[in-house]
Amino acid sequence: MSSPLRRLLIDITHTALQGSDTGIQRVARCLAKEAIAFSQRHDTQVECLPVIVVDGKFVEVDRWCAARGYRKAKLDLGELLQKLPLFGPTSPYRIRLNRLGNRLEKLLYPRTIDRKIREWVQSTRPPHVPVNPGEGDAILMPDGWWDLPHMFDVVQDARQNGARVGAMVHDLIPIRHPEFFDERMRINFTEWVTRLLHSIDFLVGDAQAAEDDLWLFNQEQGSPLSRNQVGHVRLGCDIGPRKKGDAQKVRANLRHLFADRSKAPYLMVSTIEIRKNHTYLLDAFDRLWADGHDVSLALVGRIGWKCKDLIQRILNHPESGKRLHLLSDIDDNTLNYLYDNSKAFLFSSKAEGFGLPIVEAQHHGLHVFASDIPIFREVAGSGAHFFSLDEPGDLSRQIVQFESQQGWTTEPKVDVVNEPWSQVFPKLVETVGRLCGDTSKAHNSAEKAA
Repeated sequence: MSSPLRRLLIDITHTALQGSDTGIQRVARCLAKEAIAFSQRHDTQVECLPVIVVDGKFVEVDRWCAARGYRKAKLDLGELLQKLPLFGPTSPYRIRLNRLGNRLEKLLYPRTIDRKIREWVQSTRPPHVPVNPGEGDAILMPDGWWDLPHMFDVVQDARQNGARVGAMVHDLIPIRHPEFFDERMRINFTEWVTRLLHSIDFLVGDAQAAEDDLWLFNQEQGSPLSRNQVGHVRLGCDIGPRKKGDAQKVRANLRHLFADRSKAPYLMVSTIEIRKNHTYLLDAFDRLWADGHDVSLALVGRIGWKCKDLIQRILNHPESGKRLHLLSDIDDNTLNYLYDNSKAFLFSSKAEGFGLPIVEAQHHGLHVFASDIPIFREVAGSGAHFFSLDEPGDLSRQIVQFESQQGWTTEPKVDVVNEPWSQVFPKLVETVGRLCGDTSKAHNSAEKAA
C-alpha cells in the first residue's frame, strides 16, 4: 500500500525541554534520530523530520538541539554529588542526596536565570525554520506533554490547515493504577489524555497490549475515534551486539559477589518505586530464606518516589549486605557485568508500559521470571517464567524448582523478535500512513452522513 503521506513530523517539544532519560523521552529521541536517517535514504517517498513548538508554531529542530541529543543543556548537581565516595551506589544517604541536589540546583541555577540565558543564546542564532504543516502532512506526538496544555492550540491550528495529528500514548497507568502517583500527576495526565481523544486524528500504542487498552479507554470515554484509528508499533530495541562487562572496571566487592554463577544473586533492574513491586520480591525471598534456601537478591536502580518505607526495609533487613543488595546508579559496564553473571532475572512490576529490562536480560542470555501481566506476556514471550502477583509463594516455588534443576546452566527459550529502531521506523511510517488513510475515510463517511 502506497503511503498517503508527504511528510511525517515527529514532535519532541517536551523531550527537548528536559534533561532526564525516562522511557518516554528515550523513545522520543530515538524517533527523532531515525526520522532524519529515514529521510536520507534514496528510496523513501516520505520526508521525516523532528520538530518542536516555538512561539505557537511547529518549527524544525535546529542543529544545536540535535547535537545535544535532543535534550536540554543543564547542570545536574545531584549527579555531580553522587560521584563523591560518601554517596556511592550503595550509600544509605541516597534519598537525602537527591533532595540536596535538587535544592542546590534551584538555589544556584534558578529557572529565571536559565530562561534568560536561553533567550540570549537563541537571539544569537539564526531564526527557527517553520514547517507549516498542512495537507499531506502527519504529526506524530510521542512525548509526554501533559504539562504543556498550550500544545492543544498548536495541534488545532495544524488540523485546521489540513494536517493529520496523532499521539503515541505508551500506557494508561496513571488512570488504571492511580495509587502509584501523586494527585497532581494523576489529575494532569487524566485531563490531558481525556482531552487528547477529542483533539487528534489517530492513536498509536507501543505494543498490542497498549493498543487494546487504548481502544478500551476510547470506548469508555465515548471518543469519536473509530477502531481503525487506533494502532500500534512495537518499540525498537537498539541493544546492539552483546557487550560483556569488563571485570577489571567493576568494583572488587561486586566481582566477588558475582564470581560464581551458582551462588550469584538473582537480579532485578528498575527504578526503586512502588509500581515496580519490590516488596513482592522481598516477601518471596523472605520465604526462601526462612525455609533455609541459600539464594540472594540484587536490586539495581536509582531511588525513585514514594518508596521511603521500602528503602528502610531493605537497609534494615537482616540479610542487607549479605544476601540482599541494593545497588544504585551503577555504570553501564557494571550493569553489563551483572547481566552476564547473574543467576536469573526477575521483574515484578504491577503495571508497565513495555518492560525493556526484560529484553536486555534475554539479550544477555538470562532466564526471565516476570509478573503475569499482558504486556510481559507479549514482550517476554512464552519462554519466560510467569508468576502470580496475588501470591509471593508462587515465585518462591518457581525459584526452588529452578535451583533444583540448576536452570542457569541451560539456555533460555526466546521466541520473540526485538528489532532495532532502524527497522521499526519504516513500520511506524507505514502504520501512520494507514491510520491517516482510515482517518480520511472516517471523515468522508461522517460528512456524507451529515
